Amino acid sequence: MKIGAVIVALLGFAAGFVFRLSFLIAVLVFLLFVSIGYSIAHHCGILSATLTVVGVQVLAQVSFFLGLVARSIAGRGRT
Repeated sequence: MKIGAVIVALLGFAAGFVFRLSFLIAVLVFLLFVSIGYSIAHHCGILSATLTVVGVQVLAQVSFFLGLVARSIAGRGRT
């Protein structure tokens, strides 16, 4: 589970650093289906499944924002 969280965070950060918002939407839809599939495969209850889906989405969006901030800071020297 911890490795999955790191992978989601790195995916979100890379998306924010390299791509635009439209790519984030595609990544979030993909992660939605993956997290629902994970919840079904592990027979999670409705509360646990909901927290898993929300947690994955929040982690991806926060790391996307951090990627945007890093791209903004890295781009300052390029004029």
